[in-house]
Amino acid sequence: MTMAQLPKLDNSNLVDKTYSILKDMIIKRKFPPNHKLSIPDVSSQLGVSRTPVREALNLLEKDGLVKTVSKVGTFVTAITADDVLEIMDTRLMIELWVVDKVAQKTASSLAPVISSLEKIHELSTFVVESSSIEAYHEGDYNLMFHMDFVQLGDNKKMAEVYRNMMNYRFLAMKTHLINKEMVMRSLGHHRQMIDALKSGSHADLKRVVSEHLEEAKIRLYQNINVNGGVI
Repeated sequence: MTMAQLPKLDNSNLVDKTYSILKDMIIKRKFPPNHKLSIPDVSSQLGVSRTPVREALNLLEKDGLVKTVSKVGTFVTAITADDVLEIMDTRLMIELWVVDKVAQKTASSLAPVISSLEKIHELSTFVVESSSIEAYHEGDYNLMFHMDFVQLGDNKKMAEVYRNMMNYRFLAMKTHLINKEMVMRSLGHHRQMIDALKSGSHADLKRVVSEHLEEAKIRLYQNINVNGGVI
């Protein structure tokens, strides 16, 4: 397989720039699952030395996006249907923890986040209805919504763990796995989450968060298996 072409980089912040470019290409699956990332090839195409490439790959391995096999090389991580089950279960655990934290907050402290969630929901709904599912995925609106929600837990480490788990979202670029029906169902759940936050009903919030992520888990698991079991 011919390696995707990479742009030349300037000499400032080489590790960060190398990391960002490779991460974007992996997430969008321009590098397919199990693709070997050759350090000499990457450094040559980017026009940088091998050191920032190695450091960038180390960061990507911490993200779970690549895996290094001793004396063999570094490969793009393949995500299986079972991996998605574990990711979705962990997402549910974190978001239910956030629900418990929300119960301890005042209405005034929740207001700015609710306003932000409203805007994200309004924009994402507009994009889906007026443009395309591809535009919705490219805009990362689902990630934006859930990261804002997780911020209510006031725990930066937990938010970082959650964001890193969401690296699996590159599957959203495969629009045959997440179709318009699934997106509209998800947006409906987001609306219910906002309404529960506004009303202060923590029981409703817990119910809709559980329903939202459990339903998404089942649909994704089924669709990935239908499409070969790996993304």
